[in-house]
Amino acid sequence: MLDSTDMRIVHMLLKNAKVSLAEIGKEIGISQPAARKRLEKLRKKGVVLGSTATLNERRIGWERALLALDISKSNYLRTLDSIKSTPMVTSVYTTTGPYALAVEVLGPVGIIKEVTRKVSKIRGVKELCPITFVEKIK
Repeated sequence: MLDSTDMRIVHMLLKNAKVSLAEIGKEIGISQPAARKRLEKLRKKGVVLGSTATLNERRIGWERALLALDISKSNYLRTLDSIKSTPMVTSVYTTTGPYALAVEVLGPVGIIKEVTRKVSKIRGVKELCPITFVEKIK
């Protein structure tokens, strides 16, 4: 379980993955070495897995979509493996509600429709509802 200090560090990293240990320490009221130890502990626990760059996808001609999928229970793992190995699929989530999976797709504009078509034809995919993100507001 994370304490309030760990949660504050996690929130700072979510806002800026490149935040310095000095900034973390100053913001939270701990020393830089204490911030380093906290961050190392979060990494060892598997809470912090790495750091990523946030891209302005539109500026590089990319788009992001979410595919809500209903898939058959028979051959579930084979269907899931096919979905996960599809190019441009960046994440696959199990969900609650009418759809079993949410599949995140990221790539050049125009490719998303092709990926959507490809995923819809995977054996075991019963229904697909595509949602293309237009603009990130926050």
